[in-house]
Amino acid sequence: MNVLYAKVVLYAYAHLDALADQIDEIVEKKAFSSSMNFSPALNQFEDIIGLTYQKQVVFALKLCALDALKSFNDKEKLCLDYKYFKRLKIDAYAGLDTTSRAYFRLQVKLAEKFAKYLEKAGYSDERFESECLSMEFFREMLARVKERENLSRKNKTEKEKAEIKMLKDKIAENAVRNTGNSVRSTAISA
Repeated sequence: MNVLYAKVVLYAYAHLDALADQIDEIVEKKAFSSSMNFSPALNQFEDIIGLTYQKQVVFALKLCALDALKSFNDKEKLCLDYKYFKRLKIDAYAGLDTTSRAYFRLQVKLAEKFAKYLEKAGYSDERFESECLSMEFFREMLARVKERENLSRKNKTEKEKAEIKMLKDKIAENAVRNTGNSVRSTAISA
């Protein structure tokens, strides 16, 4: 499974029950308001069936994610909780060094490992795209994760940007020197 999709599932995991409850509320409101809705009953029924299907998708995703999370040890679960769920109190993370390079490498490995376990549990890229990305919640979550990934990439390239700027400045200085030398040589030969 795509690691990006796995990260979306990890960020969404803590909110899946609330999402299912919201879907229930929408179904209930649609059912009550159907008497005042003058659109054909078949369309109203299809909307309610579609929402019910979305709730089933949410529950299936939660079960697959839960099954995948069972494969992690306590330290790995603590790292995942710190980054994605934030369910524990701050003092529970006391022994976790979140500033070291090892921590960030571990987070990358954990996301990859979760993606593999999620795929073994039954969620492939195709299934995620067809089932989950039809819902606004997951599309928005995917956009946020992409933005977060790009922001972290931008932070990594600040040093690279500074190096490129220095190289450009050196090239500009050399170009000015060379232009000055060519002007002098032209003036001397004239």
